[in-house]
Amino acid sequence: MPVANLYLIGAPKCGTTTVAGWLGGHRDVYWSTPKEPYYWAADFPGQRAHYGFDTRAAYESLYSSVDACSATYRGDASTTYLYSDQAVQQICANVADPRFIVCLRDPVDLVVSYHRTQLVALNEDEPDLAIAWRRSLSGHLPRSIPLDPKLVDYPRIGRLGAAMQRLYELVPRERVHVVVLDDLRDDPAGTWRRLALDLGLDPDPMPELTVANQSNKAHRLPALRRLTHRPPTALAPSVRRLRQWSRTTSLPGIPAIKQSVWRPEPRPTLDPQLRVDLQDYFRSDLALLVRLLSRDPTAWTTPLPNA
Repeated sequence: MPVANLYLIGAPKCGTTTVAGWLGGHRDVYWSTPKEPYYWAADFPGQRAHYGFDTRAAYESLYSSVDACSATYRGDASTTYLYSDQAVQQICANVADPRFIVCLRDPVDLVVSYHRTQLVALNEDEPDLAIAWRRSLSGHLPRSIPLDPKLVDYPRIGRLGAAMQRLYELVPRERVHVVVLDDLRDDPAGTWRRLALDLGLDPDPMPELTVANQSNKAHRLPALRRLTHRPPTALAPSVRRLRQWSRTTSLPGIPAIKQSVWRPEPRPTLDPQLRVDLQDYFRSDLALLVRLLSRDPTAWTTPLPNA
């Protein structure tokens, strides 16, 4: 049974939803529904079980259709794979000639946006990033119970240089395509064309080049959100099946219903002093990332005043 051979492995909040949407509209690419099954990240067992694809049979079912089997690429966009100690290794051991896509951005902005998503996902309960950051540095966890402690390890999430170094130790560079969020926003057409050509895909017709999944929403009904994503033990199996059905069904009207439970919220901002602290923390890792990419993202590396 075929499984994915194209992996969009992260980083989260770096344009992965946009890139997955572009590729998912291509005639030669089949994207799983949901796009993030997390199957190969066995070292994130809570997250994998939560999303319901923690067995090989469940994972293979995502790619069992005629359309999936006939596609040149079958996609899996699980962003945890970039930070997993097992996922990429297991993919390379079990999948013939996998290709990888990685989206990157300024690690400080990544942490700001990512912290917001962890609040929405109920892995985090501290709305003040400064407090959550200091807690994470000390190795402590939020009062809420995250699906996996590594999901709220903000220093680890921001160390993109270390993550890319691990990836390149396992995968030849020619099988990894890197998309930088700055390019995704400033030159979407060029970014798409480079990606398509690198994968051997016809870049025409060009997809609708919009940016998706920005950190600007909150749930209208927090109690309902908690019931569906952190249900009582007795209800967990039934809720998990319902959640799984809602992610995979093609029933008309379900996407609109799911969208209606969200309300817009201002995008997160960052205290200037905390930005300085985060830039100082990630400085050496960012230098590693610049060396690995052979690219100088000036906006990320410009020295700070009095730094």
